[in-house]
Formats: sequence, structure tokens, C-alpha cells
Amino acid sequence: MFNDKARQKQKVPSHFARYRQIVMVLAKYRLEEVLKYVGLKNYLLIGWVLRGNPWRKMSYTKPERMRMAIEELGTTFVKLGQILSTRADLLPPAYTKELSKLQSSLKPLPVEVMKKVISDDLGRSTDEVFSQFVPKPIGVASIGQVYACTVTDGPEVVVKVQKPGVPEMVEEDMLILGRVAVSVTKHWKGAQQYDLVGIVQEIADTIQTETDYIQEGHNAEYFAWFFKGDQTIHIPTILWESTTARVITMERIHGIGILDIQALDKAGFDRKELAKRSVSIWLKMVFEGEAFHADPHPGNLFVEPDGRLGLVDFGMVCTVDNEVRWHLANALKAILDRNADMLIDALIELGAVSLRIEGSRARLRKDMKYVMGHFSTTHLLKRSESVSYNLEQLFTILRRNRIQLPSNTFLLLKTIVMAQSLGRGLDPEFDIAPMLQSSVIRAIKKRYSIIAALRRMPVAAAELASLVGGLPQRLDRMMKTAERGEMQVRANVSGIETHVHHLERLVTRAVICILGAAIVVGLALFFVGSRLGH
Repeated sequence: MFNDKARQKQKVPSHFARYRQIVMVLAKYRLEEVLKYVGLKNYLLIGWVLRGNPWRKMSYTKPERMRMAIEELGTTFVKLGQILSTRADLLPPAYTKELSKLQSSLKPLPVEVMKKVISDDLGRSTDEVFSQFVPKPIGVASIGQVYACTVTDGPEVVVKVQKPGVPEMVEEDMLILGRVAVSVTKHWKGAQQYDLVGIVQEIADTIQTETDYIQEGHNAEYFAWFFKGDQTIHIPTILWESTTARVITMERIHGIGILDIQALDKAGFDRKELAKRSVSIWLKMVFEGEAFHADPHPGNLFVEPDGRLGLVDFGMVCTVDNEVRWHLANALKAILDRNADMLIDALIELGAVSLRIEGSRARLRKDMKYVMGHFSTTHLLKRSESVSYNLEQLFTILRRNRIQLPSNTFLLLKTIVMAQSLGRGLDPEFDIAPMLQSSVIRAIKKRYSIIAALRRMPVAAAELASLVGGLPQRLDRMMKTAERGEMQVRANVSGIETHVHHLERLVTRAVICILGAAIVVGLALFFVGSRLGH
């Protein structure tokens, strides 16, 4: 019995060495308060590390030291930092701005190391697979490196190769981060406002998806199908015979970087038109597709010589369904109309958490009305960055009120902000508001169309039948509970206007569905009657 328990303990890794490494790096960059919050100070065996380290000097700001520590901790933490750099609802602007530098400050691994990964996965040496392999990478990411190659007796391609040991390192680090999230929740009262364990799990899922190059290949094929009717957009073809979970080979896109202004002007491209086309790619994905490319980074979009826009890098892709799209449209319409109550309702329906805290809705409504009150219609029309500015203000308000959005929902909003920035990089006068308003109006019209109402009717009828069928049992239970004196009634009328608003919207939808059905039935009767000669 004892031996069995001992063997089980030996099977569970302690990760002590990695814990010590993480703690020593945080101490090196003078981030002692982080150690305090996460409860890891016990891993520091020597106190002088904190007192005598030269990094105690105020040579760098705290966000800079955080970014340096993340870089030194390796792949998982770099990817973590990159993801957090987009989460303005979780971190202050100083941190998101500094962590965004992680996108371009990574050093490549030696080419021999990456060639070995290729040969191990493909079962052939790079000389056998490629007639040309440029040793200097054209891109370096936290998870992999990208090389320009030519397939033997084939086209020019790019090969993305995963850094060795990444899955194992990610698994260990995410396990540690999960434990740390639990520890932080215990040691820091402020953590109670955030679902840190949930955030870590979301990040783990994101990183796990990005380490699977097979999935990235399928993502690329989905977007190739989605844009197949648009000859102005080019999605690279995947070469599956040279693709594995750690190596992905795809057609090379030759073109000018979307924000290489000098080269675009020299080639004679109309940047105003390019701005609209570039942004419309993401609006089409968000409002019409089943998934969207969640990284509208300038390095992922190219202008080809024939004018086509080439889109690459399909590792960060998020799904979007009709319900989420509808609530997003409501949120954006509320921002455009400066309607604080409508925006709060949309955020709740999008999955915002922490709104159940007493008084939080009132504080949130007050903050939103204050910010929105400073943007008149004239200001909205004149200020080309108004939409992205309003969204950034929204993220600030959410962070101040300690409200967290689900990662997919946040990425939807953040993708729109990044698309706006992309458009303004091409055309300083570009305004996403008209395009956004058109997309929102189309989404609302589609939601309330007769066809959509008829499609929802069977589901609504089934839900109504279920409700009516179970009503007698529910009433019986309520009556018995009341007879036993166990029923308690508690009323909170502070948010009654919200429920009234919800009720009005439900009634409106019901009336629209009934009218739509009546029109369809009436037309059918008219058609039948006319055929019978009456």
C-alpha cells in the first residue's frame, strides 16, 4: 500500500526547477510584488537576490521590466504576453503598449535546429523536400519561425516550423499558471473580481490551438472557401504533403506590406481604396462568416502586383455564431448611438461577468453615460478615430469597473479596433463608422426579416410547448412550498427598468414574428383564392 502511494507521488511532477526559474527571473527584474500576490516567495531560498540585484535600480519602468521578464521566460510567457497585450479590459494602457512590443522583439533559433524539426516530421531532409531553403527566417514568432523555400519541382512556398519542445513547455507552464491563478485568488482580494482560472484556461486553449499547424491549415482552407467568390482576395494554398502538426507549408504570397506606404505610392495604388477594402475583409468575416481572423496585424496582409489582397497566418482564429453576432451588432449600435443602457444589456448578453455585484450596474451606467455624453453627433462625424476611441474608452470603463468579457467577445471588439487602425494607417482620414453602421443595419434587418422569423418559429414553438407542458408541475411544487411556509419572496427594484426594457424587446420580437406569420398566411390564402377564381 505504501509503495503504491510512493509510486503515485513519483508520477506527479513537481515542476520545482521551472518554479525556481520563474521566481528567479521575476526577482531579477524586481517584480517582488508579483511574487507576493502569487504566493511564490518560498521558492526564493536566498534573500540577497532581492536586495543586491542590479535590476533594483529604477532604470526601467515596471511595464518594461514585465516585458523583459516575459521575454526571458520563453515561448509560453511570450505568447501569454502577446495575448494580454490585446486585453485592454484586463490591463492598463501602459502595460498593453509595452507587451505589444513582444510581437517584434524575438530572436530566432539557429537554422540547424529548425531543419532538424522539418526532417524529423517529414521523414526527409530539407534538401530532399526543397530545392531552395533560405537560412535566414523571414518571420520569428513565439511558437515558430518562417522560412522562404522552393519545393522541388514545385512553386515558391513559405514553411512555418515550430520551435522544438514547445508543446511540452506549454503544457508544463500552463499547469503552473493554473496553480498560480488559484494561489493569486487566495492571496489577493482584487483577484476575486476576475475569473483568473478561467482566463488562464482561455489562454491555454488559444496557445494549444496555435501549436497545431494541422488546424491552422484547415483554417486557411475555410477562409479560401469563404472568399472563393471574391477575386480580389488571395488565401494561400496549403501543401498538405509537406504539412504536419509542427510544420506547415503553404503557397508564398508576393506583395507589398499593407502599411509600406512608400512602396504602395511608388506602385501607384490608391490607398483610400485599399483602406476600405482591407477593413471590409474583417467586417465581412465578423458579420457574415462562421469564423474570423483574430489578428489583423499589418504583417499578415499584402498587396499583390495585380491588386489582390493576400491574407496570411491563420493560427489565431475565433468562431462567431448568429447569436453572438446579433449581440455584437447591438453593442456597436449602442456605441454609435451613445445609448448606455442598450450597451450594458448587450454586454450582459455577450457574457460580461461581475455585473451581479450590488450597485455595479449603476456605477457602470454612470461611467458610460459620462463618456458617451462627450461625443456629439457632429464630433462623431468629424473625428475619424471616433469608433476605435470609443471602444478603447469602453475597455477602460470595463477595467475600472472590474468587468471581464469572454475572450472571443473581446477579440471581436478588439479586431474592429485593429481594423480601424489598419485603415487609418493607409488613409489618415479613414472612418470605419459608415462601414460599421452599414454592417450593423444589415445584421439587424437580417435578424428581423420574415425568413429569419419563420426559421425561428419552430424553435420558439418547441420552447413554448416545453414551458406549457411543465407549468402544472411547477405550479404544484410552488403551491406545496407555500403551504409548508417555506416560500420566501425577495424583491430588488433597483434594476426594474432593465427588466422592463427586456420585456419590451421580447414583446416587440413576438409581435414582429406574429405579423410576419400573418402576412405569409395571408399571401398564401390570397394566392389560393386567386387560383380558384374567387
